[in-house]
Amino acid sequence: MSPYPILAERALRPAQRRFLRGARRDPGELPVPEPGSVLVFEVSGGYRAFTERRHLMGAEDEVANAVSVSVVDVRTRSVPVSLAIPSSDLAHEFPLEATFTCAVIHPEKVVEHHVNAVEELARHLMDNADLLSAGLRHPIEEIHLLRPKLAAMVKAYVEIIPPDVPGLKVKLAAVDVRMPDDVRGHAMELKTIRRRGQALELAAAIENQDVDRLVTILTQGSTATTALGLSRGHVHVGEALAMQREDEEHRKKELIDMIKSLPAGALDFVPVDVRVYIQEHARLTVGTEAADRLFSTAAPVGDWPSPGELDRPRPLDIEDDDD
Repeated sequence: MSPYPILAERALRPAQRRFLRGARRDPGELPVPEPGSVLVFEVSGGYRAFTERRHLMGAEDEVANAVSVSVVDVRTRSVPVSLAIPSSDLAHEFPLEATFTCAVIHPEKVVEHHVNAVEELARHLMDNADLLSAGLRHPIEEIHLLRPKLAAMVKAYVEIIPPDVPGLKVKLAAVDVRMPDDVRGHAMELKTIRRRGQALELAAAIENQDVDRLVTILTQGSTATTALGLSRGHVHVGEALAMQREDEEHRKKELIDMIKSLPAGALDFVPVDVRVYIQEHARLTVGTEAADRLFSTAAPVGDWPSPGELDRPRPLDIEDDDD
């Protein structure tokens, strides 16, 4: 990028003079001004801008007598100025970029003072000691906290002490503090790791919920597991009914075998309500509805000894006396 606003400079040799005719310079010696720029000639210790929009003939006084010529950009331009703000980390700095809107109002002064807008504006910002020391208490990772502070400081400073650049009208357009590439890459890597960890945690939580739900279903018995198979399409309705009937018959058989395995007369001496015990065991084994159906066909409650009767001594009958 060419320096702004002086795009080019060139020293000129003396113009040719002819007998009885004035001095005349070959226009080919002059730089061709780009669109939006003007030629400024150094003549007799001063500077003159040629602002007429026409081709030079070479006989014009400022052209024939000039010792140098400069090309000055007179269009309004956005000029970015970069400044490094020290941080608490010696290995990193906060890269501040202030963008100014600049327009040339006196091209002669620009050439006279050999203005480089970027250098002038950067020098103006560096004169603010508070701005340069604002990041010393912050590590580079806190750039998101320092960005608004630095922007506010630059805006306030430029408003109170406007930059004085010869020949230019200057206005602050924007301020930004950019993240260094290596810090940005590190932050992106950490974010990726955190996101991956969050995804794994979420997957584990969902899996745990599913496991807990399956444990609940499995502890509810075969009916619940068969229903699960039906809901997932692994078991057909006919198969589910057959499995339920087979399971119920199997559990009934286990219950009957358990009762038959008791010693003779054991039910008379067990100090518990055997009917209630067996009924509760049946409910846990075959389910509430199946147990209720099973005991609905059993002997009436009155034929079973009550818990109070089991605690009292039994009266001896004839068979007891014979023993």
